[in-house]
Amino acid sequence: MFKPKSMRKVRLIVLKSVVENLIKDLHEIGLVDIRKTKYEGLDSGRPLAAFDEVSGVLLELRAILNLMEASIGKRDGSEPKIIDGKKAIVMARSLKSEEQLRKLNQEVNELNERIKTLENESAVVNKVLHFKNIDFSGLSTRTIDYRVGEVPVAKLSKLMGALDKLGTNSNVINEKDSNIILILFEKKFAQIIDPILSDNGFNDIELPRDMVAPKNVIARIKTELDEKKARLKIVQKEMLEVSKANIQTVKSLIASLEVESDRAEIVSRFSSSKSLYVLEGWIIGSDLNKIETIVQKYGSKAHLEDVHFGHDETPPTVLDNPGLASPMEFVTKSYSMPNYFEIDPTMMYLVALPVLYGMIVGDVLYGVISALLALFLMKKFEKSYIMYNVSKIWLYSSIPTIFFGLVFDEWAGMTHFHFSEFIGDWTGVQLLHEPLYHGLARMENILILVGLSVAMGMIHLAIGFVLGALNEWNHNKKHAIAKIAWIGVELAIVLALGPQLGLLPQDFTIAGLVVLVLSVIIIGITEGIIGIIEVPGFTGNILSYSRIAAVGIAGVVIAELLNEFLRPLPTQGLLAIIMVPVFLVLHILNCFVAMFEALIQGGRLNIVEFRSKFLHGGGDVFIPFALYNKKL
Repeated sequence: MFKPKSMRKVRLIVLKSVVENLIKDLHEIGLVDIRKTKYEGLDSGRPLAAFDEVSGVLLELRAILNLMEASIGKRDGSEPKIIDGKKAIVMARSLKSEEQLRKLNQEVNELNERIKTLENESAVVNKVLHFKNIDFSGLSTRTIDYRVGEVPVAKLSKLMGALDKLGTNSNVINEKDSNIILILFEKKFAQIIDPILSDNGFNDIELPRDMVAPKNVIARIKTELDEKKARLKIVQKEMLEVSKANIQTVKSLIASLEVESDRAEIVSRFSSSKSLYVLEGWIIGSDLNKIETIVQKYGSKAHLEDVHFGHDETPPTVLDNPGLASPMEFVTKSYSMPNYFEIDPTMMYLVALPVLYGMIVGDVLYGVISALLALFLMKKFEKSYIMYNVSKIWLYSSIPTIFFGLVFDEWAGMTHFHFSEFIGDWTGVQLLHEPLYHGLARMENILILVGLSVAMGMIHLAIGFVLGALNEWNHNKKHAIAKIAWIGVELAIVLALGPQLGLLPQDFTIAGLVVLVLSVIIIGITEGIIGIIEVPGFTGNILSYSRIAAVGIAGVVIAELLNEFLRPLPTQGLLAIIMVPVFLVLHILNCFVAMFEALIQGGRLNIVEFRSKFLHGGGDVFIPFALYNKKL
């Protein structure tokens, strides 16, 4: 629970004649994280012979699946059935729907392309539709040519005037209120007309090939367009039917061949000779017997070794926490896993993060609202790994929030007595006639609250240093002693400042200075000059916990302002009815802001300040070679 699961390193020596079957067994049981191995005198492994063929078939099947999903949309469907690899290849090769889909898809592409061309042609012809009776195919002769195009309205009269000056050398045809014109001219005057058109913003319209009278062309285009669209619907329907009938088979083939591909490719991590393979990997310690049972099936053709490893090798990390700690395990995994030899901080987070959160929010009613919002968000984001775990942290943290709310006597910014009066104003029943107790009101005890926050920080950091010493003791006793010396610095601060605050006798000041000097000397010996330089900065680490008080008081101020200026009373009549939902919504918003801030600040103190005192991180994720791959 406080350490990752015990891991074992295993080595398998297996004859090539049985390696495929052994790989299949290891893949199905999914317990070994196979790592790349290299031994002197042995070659690096290469994927099995089937790998290239399987990869090629997979590419074809994935292309077919893309066509099917484009036709019917992506669907989760049922879990694909895994088929034997060789059988899957034979089935894929004989899949008739593949060629059928390719042809249908090609026809769909051709139809779409033709429809797009026809629609573009239709748009062009519609521009010149007012020339409906002019046969454009007969306009260009050996001596006569034409241009048809658009002219900016502002330049149309200028262009017409310029063309008129050419006399009979050109003829302009246009409709009233249209800026599209048709110009007929003798080819020998083309060099004179071209600059005139260009200067006046003439923009040629490119007519379709075989352009005749526009009214005839538009009719032909419409007929062909209707035919192509009708055919497209038929082809798409055929594709849909073929896809629906075969998509599950294709998915099963892909899943089966991906399994086969993984099995063929994993051999590249082995070392090999002419007759055997050597592979190494990590397993969870308790799974060793299961691996032994598999290897025993192969008799003398496979041999299993339990390989010793030391601190020079770092096994993958598998966290070992109860289900209750799952949201905190999410935090651990999100900010660098502990390495195998380190203490797992998850259970410490499970206690510290909600406690710090509770100290910040510290309100009974806000704790209840926090729990209700958390339950709502957990339901809404049930499938979201991040949001579900964050919401669960909020749920856990609502319990200490209620506890500290009782300590601070805060009920949505009111004392329990004032809250009972508020309820009594609306119900007519006074629940209390005098306070049951007097809590530690944060607004009236700011210095005490800051002191408690800093004290909490010192305890939190001291636990971190103790964990750091335990982490380092078997690895580097020098570093472990340094961690203990930092606790000495904390103790020295308490002894030196305690008398100044009236908490300890004056004689303790000298004792504090002595402890400080001894601790700094030890830090200098164990960590060098860098450690000594960090001593003044350590004060900042401690003082950063004062944000618990600061952020919490900010929330109290807002809650009290809401109560002072917006609290509805029955004597206000209709205004009170309007103000009730406003009052509730604003308190819920203030609660949500407090929840967010408390999570951020509590998380920061745990991850930045606390975690850094004992955890190096950098743990390797355990990824077993499994039929359905999973990270643990």
